[in-house]
Amino acid sequence: MLVRSALLSIILIKSLASASTSSYISPDQSPAVALHSSSATEDPVQSTYLHFPHDSPRLGNAFIPKSDTNQDYYNFEGLSPPENPTNPAPAWARHPLAPPLPPHKRQILAKRANQIQIDAPYPPAAYIDINNLTTIAILAEAAVARMQTWYTGGQYEWTGWWQIPVIGMAYTALDNALGNRVNELLIKDLLYKNGGVGYMIDKYVDDQSWWAMFALRAYEVYGNNTWLQQAVNISVNNTLYWDQTCGGGVLWLTYRPKIKNTITNGLYFGILARLYRYTGDLQYFNYAMNTLNWWLSWAFDAPTGRVWDTITAPTDWNPDYPSACNVTGLETWTYNSGAFLFGLADLYYATGNTTLLDLGRTIAYAAMRDFSDQSTGVVIESCEHDPQPSSDLPPGCQQDETMFKGILMMGMAELYVARPDSNIYNFVNTQLLSVVFNDIDDTWLFGEWWNGPWNETTAGPKTQGNTLAMVSAAAMINRAFLSKVGHSTAVQGVSSQVTVPSNTSSGVGNAGSTARSTGVSAASSRTRGPVGEGRVSLLVGIGMAVGAGMVLLTGPLA
Repeated sequence: MLVRSALLSIILIKSLASASTSSYISPDQSPAVALHSSSATEDPVQSTYLHFPHDSPRLGNAFIPKSDTNQDYYNFEGLSPPENPTNPAPAWARHPLAPPLPPHKRQILAKRANQIQIDAPYPPAAYIDINNLTTIAILAEAAVARMQTWYTGGQYEWTGWWQIPVIGMAYTALDNALGNRVNELLIKDLLYKNGGVGYMIDKYVDDQSWWAMFALRAYEVYGNNTWLQQAVNISVNNTLYWDQTCGGGVLWLTYRPKIKNTITNGLYFGILARLYRYTGDLQYFNYAMNTLNWWLSWAFDAPTGRVWDTITAPTDWNPDYPSACNVTGLETWTYNSGAFLFGLADLYYATGNTTLLDLGRTIAYAAMRDFSDQSTGVVIESCEHDPQPSSDLPPGCQQDETMFKGILMMGMAELYVARPDSNIYNFVNTQLLSVVFNDIDDTWLFGEWWNGPWNETTAGPKTQGNTLAMVSAAAMINRAFLSKVGHSTAVQGVSSQVTVPSNTSSGVGNAGSTARSTGVSAASSRTRGPVGEGRVSLLVGIGMAVGAGMVLLTGPLA
């Protein structure tokens, strides 16, 4: 491990000393340009959380806005982290002691024996600074390397198939926001290994839709037309499952014709909105708007901003009586509140209509209110405190739910980049800082409870991917904000590609290291600047699968 204090000071001082006026806007041509280029003004009402501990009292319920107007920001030029950072939120006493590890968790945590040899000083709480993107890049690089300890054959062990593209979305967001593109080979490997003809098509419509969301963001950053075609193919398949049951919408499961839900239709909407941006095809716009309007008719509670999960038709459903459908799951999962934020931002870019962003802001604010601990502002998934469902399973969230919080964070980040919002800025950065102080161990493994304490019983690849999604959201938001106020957005020295083993296609190998099961090798062929030791990057040739042909199908017409 490096001798950190003096060397870290060098990189922080150099990074803070260089100012950049370049703007970060996604996409480059959008109505958000004027907002990002406007001068920063002082906000006398909102308190922005730069670092913990914050020396000003919170306002009421921490992050609930005082008005519907967006506030601007202070200019933070020249600020640096506190010399002696303290824990922003003590660990909750209500968390139970960890029970003995079941066999499957012992297998996951056996990876800890392969200590990551990475040139990142630990703990990150000693230097994290949301006004210095280099510190976020160091955190992200170490966390991705830890994630790579589970990588084999284009998959992550003990991780659901739909969760892999969510992690891929985090990688593309990191590369886009930090500008160092260190995950490029990994992104290509994930899409290539999972991009065979028909492989991205699944009986779960929402699962396949995550791959389209990932492919579209990879296309944005790296411009490979194959990935755009993959998204088109998935969208065409999704449209096959639109029908008029309960008034419209696409099915959740291809074999369950009576169930529709928010996440599936939110992803369908998001794919259509971005395809409309990229192609200008009005059919995508029409499908997107009809999906949005149908969803608003049953899933969105306007007085509270809350989102329902599922709508189910009775077995004898009659189209003449659409109200017979049963709506369930109000305020159930965090990712439902994030589902439509991606598409709302994209349609705003395409149309310039700020009403779309107003809707997104209402949903985001309600999620801040309903899903966070009111004393700390840290997000809590509703299942986090559940007892063990059985002796061989851990407490807390189990499979799918473990990844939900990160999805909400990424949706909020895309909404923020479209239109800056001080409450979203505060909220996402609070998650980042709380995790850095409370929920990471000395192998760079994130846990489930972002407010702490770190607990090995619930920590694994899903919690790592979930928190990486949040870190990528923070990177996007802080890049956009720092650009706006004319602060440096340069990332210094974090530039080595994450290694991708050439033998992953056969399901063997050690996730890319030349020496151990890590994403970073012990040897060096390049250096990381003033605080770095380098590592070998195994650069493998990545072939691109050619997308299958497609036809336009009848979809959600008005």
